[in-house]
Amino acid sequence: MDNGFQDSAAEEKILTAPIKDIMENSIAGEMDIEPGDILYSINGNEINDIIDYEFYSQEDNLLVKIEKANSGELWILEIEKEYDEELGLLFDGLIFDKMKLCQNRCLFCFVDQLPRKMRKTLYVKDDDYRYSFLLGNFISLTNLNEKDWDKILSMRLSPLYVSIHCMQPELRARLFNNPRAANIKSELKRLQEAGIEVHTQIVLCPGINDAEVLQHSINELAQLFPSVASVGVVPVGLSGHRQGLPPLRGFTVDEAIKTIELVDSFQDEFRPRLGRGFVYAADEFYLKAGRDFPLAFYYDDYCQVENGIGLARIFVDDFAEIEASLPLVVKRQEVYLITGVSAGPVLEKVVSRLNRIEGLELKIIPVNNRFFGGEVTVTGLLTGADIIATLGRDFAGKKLIIPEIVLKEGQDIMLDDSSLEELEEKTGAEIIMVDGSARSLVRTVLSLTEV
Repeated sequence: MDNGFQDSAAEEKILTAPIKDIMENSIAGEMDIEPGDILYSINGNEINDIIDYEFYSQEDNLLVKIEKANSGELWILEIEKEYDEELGLLFDGLIFDKMKLCQNRCLFCFVDQLPRKMRKTLYVKDDDYRYSFLLGNFISLTNLNEKDWDKILSMRLSPLYVSIHCMQPELRARLFNNPRAANIKSELKRLQEAGIEVHTQIVLCPGINDAEVLQHSINELAQLFPSVASVGVVPVGLSGHRQGLPPLRGFTVDEAIKTIELVDSFQDEFRPRLGRGFVYAADEFYLKAGRDFPLAFYYDDYCQVENGIGLARIFVDDFAEIEASLPLVVKRQEVYLITGVSAGPVLEKVVSRLNRIEGLELKIIPVNNRFFGGEVTVTGLLTGADIIATLGRDFAGKKLIIPEIVLKEGQDIMLDDSSLEELEEKTGAEIIMVDGSARSLVRTVLSLTEV
């Protein structure tokens, strides 16, 4: 139920688009295009990513350049089709040329705080506007050239997700350690003039860009509404691996409270004026402050949920919807739930209610993150080594629920390359995965009690 650090999508890219598969009964199949063939261009336009492919393949009349895998021959195919009719090519991945890497050295960059000897893709700093449009990744705008801008504006790539951190030019340049970062206001206006929607984030560092600086940033961004559609305020993440990096600290309880109150004051102003709250504080601020999470209306359409803003409210409300359908009695069962330290307070009330079901005993096992150290407490950054160290062999034969956010997407390995198989082997526990939602947790727990 809380966000974790995700692997970069970085892989070795080639400058053409290898075709992975062909859609059944498609135009591509009729034209004898086959898996393994390579797409070079459509109507003379290079195909560097899935955006290019989708954009240029919409036309009625296409001139498609293909290299055949079996012969190396170049085919130029003339294709007539209905507008928006699928050409039928499927690709492996979203970007076919090289990923655009980050040129900043942010004071608080989490990649710089990673332990050594993790998998290579975790150290890649992606700052690619295409991943922002396609996946919602936050970008800085500092590495865009005019060709990139032309593509964003001409194709109307909207929405984009932009890391702001500060609207004061000199301070933003210092935060990013990049003089180009000072241009943020003119860049946002350029997106505004093109009608492109932008969701923004401010990673807040106490004593640097919070308090009055944050107030100024929010006011500046609000002037660009509705192009700037939202502002997410999240606390800086600090690991225990900051040797040689600028000194930073986390938020105190009092500072977290003041940040919440500042955001609340802006919500009170913006809601009647803009029709929405516009600016939202991360769940972590409420956990630090020991305050209840806002009600659902605070988050509007949950546009910042991938930033860890509103996840707790979704979890609590999701459980409330199904609480009335919970059974009174089940077959006796003991179940354990692995979580990061910060998610504990959210889970406790739900677990307490589930334990009122006769026959069920559900226990939370919070795992301290020694691998990353520092102030890292989210579930998504747990590693197999820390889970194994916490469990030992004390839970051999027990049923252990783990949220799938600890895994690399689509695989059964964690950030330290520990596998689920290794976890089961070393702990002796039966590992059961859930998707992190309240419904998935309840459904899984109750399924274990069935006769």
